[in-house]
Amino acid sequence: MVIIDLRARMTIVSLVGHCPLTGVALTGESRANRLMVVFVALHRLGCLVPAIASSAHGPYRSPLANLVLLGAAVAWNLALFRVACRRGWFPPPLVYLDVAFAAGLVALVSANLPTGDVSANWGIWAAQAGASLAAAAIGRAVAAVAVVGALVVAETVVTAGWSAGGASAVDLVYAANATACFALAAGFGIRYLRQEGRHLDRVNAQRLVAEAERAADHARYVTRVAHHRALHDTVLTTLTLIARGGVDHRAVPVRQRCARDADYIRGLLADRADARFGTLGEALREVVGGVSLLGLRVRYRSDLTPPDVPPSVVDALRDAAREALNNVVKHAGVDEAWVTVTSESDVLRVTVVDRGRGFDLVAVPPGFGFRNSVVDRVSEVGGRVRVSSEPGAGTCVELAWPR
Repeated sequence: MVIIDLRARMTIVSLVGHCPLTGVALTGESRANRLMVVFVALHRLGCLVPAIASSAHGPYRSPLANLVLLGAAVAWNLALFRVACRRGWFPPPLVYLDVAFAAGLVALVSANLPTGDVSANWGIWAAQAGASLAAAAIGRAVAAVAVVGALVVAETVVTAGWSAGGASAVDLVYAANATACFALAAGFGIRYLRQEGRHLDRVNAQRLVAEAERAADHARYVTRVAHHRALHDTVLTTLTLIARGGVDHRAVPVRQRCARDADYIRGLLADRADARFGTLGEALREVVGGVSLLGLRVRYRSDLTPPDVPPSVVDALRDAAREALNNVVKHAGVDEAWVTVTSESDVLRVTVVDRGRGFDLVAVPPGFGFRNSVVDRVSEVGGRVRVSSEPGAGTCVELAWPR
């Protein structure tokens, strides 16, 4: 029997992927956070690279002090993003420290400039990067707005107060507007990405649940079909022969057959697996022994039975041959049949032959037993079934499996 545990499948319904480095499952929100980490890193890289490139010829009072500030900024960002990459997001204490660090850079870089030239003040770019991180990483919107607003005010006041030449009002407004816009874009961006990530998580969860239900339905269908086939080939065949008077239910072999069928039903109720046979020859000999209890003498020849037939093929050919022999007992009107196994270079054949009454293949279509227990079983393992019969000339059922 095949049983699907839906609870086991439900343990993965919220997982949409795995981190390639750690193997930890990532939700859509985690993916959004990691994407924002990349965006923030690129933004900071875009701020620091021009500052480093212009440090040698910039209008600074002390180029050495400027290099020290740049080195401190690079070291801080390396430490910050190392933690972010390890944890998947920025810890709140480090975010507030980053805001304070950005405000300090604005003050120190502004103090190192002899004029109010805002374009040369890379501390403002650091403030913009700090504001975007604060807007994205501080969870509560009110707190994020307050921190970003404080940073914008500090940037404007410090730049205007420390610039000896006096920065123009337009430059100050431009710088403050850029800082606020970067923060606004980062704040709305991360919240939108997280919302979409949670939505994708829900969609994936629903899809996985639906797949689990479909798998469970299919497993139940496969189990039901397997039980129908098995009951038809064993218990129902025995009861049908007894009801028709074809066998004496008081005979010892028939009683043994009934006992085997009863044990088989108990196995189904207890969910015991069917007995496995190592080779096709062993499986077919078991079939011959079972059907002989119904009074059918089977001449079995398997000189060329290959030993390497897959277990699924062994089961299919065994059960199909059993049903073919059951049909001989029920319909052929003879007490003798032949089972032959031949193996060619590319095809394995199991042939069941009787010299009974036969039937017209056109007038008598295949019934449930033959269609489901013989044809479908062999087809499921890639084989085919061919039937030859004429009224009064017996029947030949050939089960062929391409090797």
